[in-house]
Amino acid sequence: MLKVNDLIAKSKNGTEIIVSLIPLHKMQNTRQGLKQIEVGKRVLLESGIEVDLNLDGRTFYTSLNQLFKLNHKVA
Repeated sequence: MLKVNDLIAKSKNGTEIIVSLIPLHKMQNTRQGLKQIEVGKRVLLESGIEVDLNLDGRTFYTSLNQLFKLNHKVA
């Protein structure tokens, strides 16, 4: 698994965690067969758990009511 970079994510209550962005791959059917394409990014927590980014590209939930925000939008 390829880590893109280490970032600091903050929650409203001031908690900070270090996360990494990793590519999200999906399978695409082509004439030559199936191949993986990158369709976005996911967040890899220090514990090894992968979570999805929200649609805004900046926030993600680690658990129920635990919203974290990155400093910049992920392209």
